[in-house]
This record gives sequence, structure tokens and C-alpha cells, in this order.
Amino acid sequence: MGGFGTSNPKDAIAASWDRCARQYKLLSDTGRPILRLQTSEVTPRLEQIVERTGGRQGFFQSLASVAGEIGHCLVVTDADGVLVRLEHSGSGGSLDGWNGITLGSCWNEKVAGTNGVAMALQTGQAFTVRGADHFFTKLKRFACTGVPMLDANGVVIGAINLVSVDRGHRADYMFSQQLLEKTANRIQRNLFEREFNEAMLVTVSRSGSRNVLSDDALVAVDDAGVVLGATSTIGNFLGNGTTQNLIGQSFEAVFNVDSGMLVKVPERVLSMPDNRGAALNLSVTLPGAGGPKRPARPVADNVPRQRRLPPSLQQLATGSRSMAAACRHAQEVFANAAVLHLEGETGTGKSALVAALLDKHAQGAAVFDLDCATLGDSEADKDHLRRLLEQARVLSTLPLAENGGAALVLDNVDELSGSAQAEIRRFLDAQEEERLRQGALPSERRLRIVSTCRKPLIEAVYSGRFRDDLYYLLTAARIVLPPLRQREHPEVLAQAVCAQITGRTIELSEEAKEALCSLPFHGNVRELRGILQNALMSCQNSRITLLDLQQAGGFAPLSGPANATPARSMSPVPVYDERTMILDALAGNRWNVSAAARVLGMGRATLNRKLKTYKIRRPA
Repeated sequence: MGGFGTSNPKDAIAASWDRCARQYKLLSDTGRPILRLQTSEVTPRLEQIVERTGGRQGFFQSLASVAGEIGHCLVVTDADGVLVRLEHSGSGGSLDGWNGITLGSCWNEKVAGTNGVAMALQTGQAFTVRGADHFFTKLKRFACTGVPMLDANGVVIGAINLVSVDRGHRADYMFSQQLLEKTANRIQRNLFEREFNEAMLVTVSRSGSRNVLSDDALVAVDDAGVVLGATSTIGNFLGNGTTQNLIGQSFEAVFNVDSGMLVKVPERVLSMPDNRGAALNLSVTLPGAGGPKRPARPVADNVPRQRRLPPSLQQLATGSRSMAAACRHAQEVFANAAVLHLEGETGTGKSALVAALLDKHAQGAAVFDLDCATLGDSEADKDHLRRLLEQARVLSTLPLAENGGAALVLDNVDELSGSAQAEIRRFLDAQEEERLRQGALPSERRLRIVSTCRKPLIEAVYSGRFRDDLYYLLTAARIVLPPLRQREHPEVLAQAVCAQITGRTIELSEEAKEALCSLPFHGNVRELRGILQNALMSCQNSRITLLDLQQAGGFAPLSGPANATPARSMSPVPVYDERTMILDALAGNRWNVSAAARVLGMGRATLNRKLKTYKIRRPA
């Protein structure tokens, strides 16, 4: 039997073979049947899978550990069948000879013929394709079990698959299917809980299930007792009830119990008969309900407390005491004053620091973010600036804004036109007069103003491009973020970035650490992230080597003995400069400027300005 989880697996495989031969014109004896996408095309697909599965990759890591112990290979694909994640660990051997199973390989039926990935995505169910059932002769050594991953609304977002050498054991296929279904169900459950976090969630289960790996189901219900959605496992409990059939129905009509009755006994389990006479267990979790809170432990007054940065600021300061000091200083200034100026090279984290400060100290504030490089001297630009400043002023004085107020963020402030500088100067004068008239302290003003620039603003003053009076108003509190080449342990930051991208711990070889400590990184963290993303595409066994970095970033290997301490003044200049990074982002997003700007972490207007600076044009 070629597949499990479908009513007619043999018919499904026969139909697939017919499409491969007649519709797609594939030849079963093709020598190299599997096509592979470029690395730049795989990276955005991997990021999308990470985002659409909730950003929690621990499921895949745990699954890979189990699979490796029994000699299986874990394959994660997106909805198009493109392999974006590949893991193989434990004592199961290497991937040598596993034809075509590599990052970027395409397992769509039109390209790869009949295979487990394609059948799972096409049928929407768990499916095993054994060796002889593969269309291509080159794949007949293997058995592939695939299970589709679904989002909270039941839309297919990808597939998880276990591949092994086909031993002909039915137990292997059944175990693989149950293991994958368990993982896919947990992924959907997490997404479902996030999507319907403001609804009443009813857990449906059945005691004494014969399948030890069986999952319960979640049903979201509104205040009127109407079903808003359900996880795909609901079909295990209702004979003819699919998710789409349940949406919009009365919960009472489906489960023979009033949802209001469950609300009266939250977190208690009620046993109700279903339409086939079996007992269903129902329990409800109300919106905002949480577990019991632990009593706070008293702290003696004489015990010194060490100040800790908020989690988001801690991430910015990873591996650098100087960056931690800058973040701590920025936090103190932002909390106690109304004006803050940040300077730092591109990619040092200015925008991320502003976002962290706003999240920590100005939640609920109306944020007016202005890229000063986009303002000119036209009347339309002048009117736009006046309206923005007036809106910020009005919102900062409204009673409803007492908790949040307003924040004005001036990015690339050194590129303000002369007329815009004069307008902002008048605005700041008016704000100061209002504060003095009311007798308020700077920290009591509800309009915070943050300005940023990549180069020292004083240079613009010396060159006559920036007003000195405006300079002294904006830089009363000036903080400079250190570039990556001046931070103490960039290799620690690199490991943290890898963990953020993949959701697991990535090891760096000693040579790779030395290389990261030696590069000047003119693009700073943004450039580092781009290099690591490409290196992760080629690294094996969750370990990045110097060769992986060379292939990803294009820089030369370190000279001298391996144990020599690299000097930053003798650092090789990487080919992966900002222009190359922008070209990679554009190519990886099919020259969609908005999508490329999101990947690079910059505004669309900023990216358009850089395109002009580097004379980058879309290819014909």
C-alpha cells in the first residue's frame, strides 16, 4: 500500500503517475530529476515559514532529534514544495547519496514527480510514498512520509516530512505518520490559540483513545455561542464535522451543550455524549485566563539590586558591554527627558533601539515617524511637515493621551532641508515656551522627540548644512551607538542572531569566530545577519565553519597561523558591502522594493534613496 491517511492511496498514486507522464511530460529515468533554487530565493521562503509557524522552531529541532536516532531525515518545505529546512542528526548516518535532498530543492509534483511532499500538499493529509511508488527511478531507494502544516484557519502553509531508505516495514511508515501529525497538530494549536486569544476556547477530547499519539481539538466560540473556528483535529471527534462546516453554527447544536454552561465552570471537564454515543470531554478556557500567580518574594532593603535591561534592549546589547552601556543611558534619558539624539553607522540598531524605548516607556503613544531624507523644499513637503508637527502637538496635549502621549521620530535628521530645519526650530521653541508657561519638568512633557543620523551631526553643522541652534536643541542628550567592529564579542552576537533565525543553537567553529572578529562590518548587524542567513543555508549539523562564511559573504580567509589573534586594523575588506546586500535583498524578493526594505530593516524611502546613491536599476 503506497500511502496512509487517505481513503484510496493506490488510486491517488496512480493518478499522480498519470499526470507526471501525460500532463507534465516527465521521464522516469531522468538522471538528475530534482531542481534547486538559488540561495537568495530560499532565504525569504525560510523566513516566511518561520513567521507563519509562529516563530517557534523547537518543534522541528525535537522532531529532528527523534528522526536522526532512527536514521530518518527531516525535511521542511513551504506550500510550493521548496525545501527550506533540512536536518539529520544522531546515529542515522550522513546524507551522502540522498539524491536531490538539499536546501532549495523543489518537490512539487510537476518537477519531482510522485513523492511524499507533493502528495501531502495535494491531498491535504498525511501520505507515505514508498520506494516503488516514486515516479522517478532515482528516488526508488527511499520512503517519504509527508504531513501538511496548517495555519489557524486550516490553510496549508507547508509540509513536514521524514525521509529514509525504504526497508519495506509498514511500522516505519505508521510511526513516521503519527510523529509528524503530532508535530503538525501542535503547530496549528499554537497558531490557533494566538489567532483566537480573545475568544472562548473549548478543548474537545475523548478518554480511553486507542491511539496514544492522538490529539485533542480546540474550538473557538464567541459570546453568542457561535463557533468561530476549530483545529483540523476536530474531525476525529465529529463524524461529518469539518472545520469549515462548523464555522457559524451554534455550539449547542453541534455538541449538545450550551456554551454558557461551560462558562460557569471554566477549566472543569464536562463529559457529554456525541452523535455516535461515545463520550466527549469538554473543558473551556476563558479569554485572559491564566494560571495561579506565585506570591512575590520579599527582598530585603539592604540587598543591592543589579539593574537589568528590558528583554528587547538586552537583545540589542548581546555580546557588548559598550552597547549595553549605550542602551542603558538611552533608557534613562528617554524615561526622564523629552529630547534624545542617536548617532551610529548604518545597521548599528538605531531604529531597533527607538522601537524598544517606545515599547518600554511610551506604550500607547501616537508615533510620528518621519524620514527627513524624503522632505524637499516644495510646498507640498512643507505642508506635510506642518500637518505632522501640529498633529503631534495636539495629541500630546489631549487628556486621552496622558498615559501615552505622542512621539516624533526624525530619522536621518542631518538630511533635513533648510526650510524644514526652520520649521522644526520654530516648533521646538513653541514647545519650550509652553512648558515654561505651565511650569512642567522636561520629563512631564508628553511629546518625546527622537532624532537619528548615521554620521556625527556636528559635521553637518561645520559644513554649513545644518543650523547650529537646532543642533543644540536636538542633541542635549546625545548617544552614539558603537559599530560592530568596536564591540567586544561579535561572535556572541552572531550566535544569538543564528538562534533567532533558526530557533535552535548554532555552533561556530573557532576559525569562523576569528573571521567574524576580524571583519570591519561596514553594514554592522544588518550585514552580519545577511552573511549568517546565507551561511545557514549551506552549513551542516547546525555548525557554521569558515568555509560557510566565505561562501556566504565572499571574504578571503584569514592569513597567518590559526592560533594567531586577529588584529582589527589588519581586517580583510569583505565583498559583502551595503550595495551587494541591497542587490541580494532585491533579487531574493523579485525586485519588490517594499519587501526588500522589510528584509533590510529600513524604510522604503531610505531604500529608494540608496538605490539612487548606488545607481542600482531594475534589470530589463
